[in-house]
Amino acid sequence: MASKPRDAVFTTALCKGNWAIADFQAHLDRLYLHAKRLRVKLPDDCHIKIAECLQERIEISNFTENNTKLNLLTIKYCCQENKFNVSYRELSEIRFSEIHGATVQLPKWFGEITGTKHGNWQPYLEAKQTVEELGADIALLIDDFSIVDSDRANVLVIDEDGTAWVSNSSQAVNGITQQIIINKIQSLGIPVFEGRLNERMVARSEEIIVLGTGLGCCRIKTIDGEKIGREDSIIFELAKDILSQHYSNPDTWTNMCEYLP
Repeated sequence: MASKPRDAVFTTALCKGNWAIADFQAHLDRLYLHAKRLRVKLPDDCHIKIAECLQERIEISNFTENNTKLNLLTIKYCCQENKFNVSYRELSEIRFSEIHGATVQLPKWFGEITGTKHGNWQPYLEAKQTVEELGADIALLIDDFSIVDSDRANVLVIDEDGTAWVSNSSQAVNGITQQIIINKIQSLGIPVFEGRLNERMVARSEEIIVLGTGLGCCRIKTIDGEKIGREDSIIFELAKDILSQHYSNPDTWTNMCEYLP
């Protein structure tokens, strides 16, 4: 990653095989939104530039034509080079698992930078490393005694009355996976509110789950060693089913080779 926030803007998507990207338009829309907040000028034909970048990577890597493996694909626009770069990595072993969280202070930058996927991502990586050294799986990022975000996923709290809550802070990254879940559970009659995910709400919560492209949906079992929620899980299981159906739907996937000239 670049060392200055405005040196780059990126998004990380789920990819299948050589060309298929899940929720590509949502990722592209967020890329433009974050670029605007960062004062980064993206090219008008991002979809074509990204497809060409994928083609170049496929040729270099000698990927097989029948490759259908799921991976994480980071699409990054580098301002100094005035070009896109792509990189692949394996899905997390704790994807769709019950995990443990630990609290870390939210990294902050000036202006509208905090809450975007920007060039100085190292503090988020360091937060993840810090809690993993303590035996936890994910860093829950705290500001003003409330959970704002995590090192790589959004936080959704199920309150004791069955309502769902997400952070109302502009310093939380607007998650694509979170929006998929919100849209679906609202259609099923579960109210979703924005607010402060403070200590009182966390203490009385029925469930806390984290939602992200890499993690899918994970349930937080403990925070800083303290047990969270009840034994059985309802929304966690529901969210897993929603995402399973979502990624099984052919309409979720964009064949990027169709954008090649």
